Amino acid sequence: MGTTGSLSAATSAKLLFVAAVTCYLLGRIFAVPAATVETVVYGGTAAVGLEFLLAAWGELWPRR
Repeated sequence: MGTTGSLSAATSAKLLFVAAVTCYLLGRIFAVPAATVETVVYGGTAAVGLEFLLAAWGELWPRR
């Protein structure tokens, strides 16, 4: 059980980190008027983060 628990904790920590960074980037895009280049870079990075979160969300629960 130790290996499964640590894998789940590692996955949870990874998802939490990516979620926090993605929320930060989205906040920067919508809160402050930024340069076009900054908006494109932050938007692209946030899109990748959202895609990662959607793809990795199922790893939190064990398969049956």
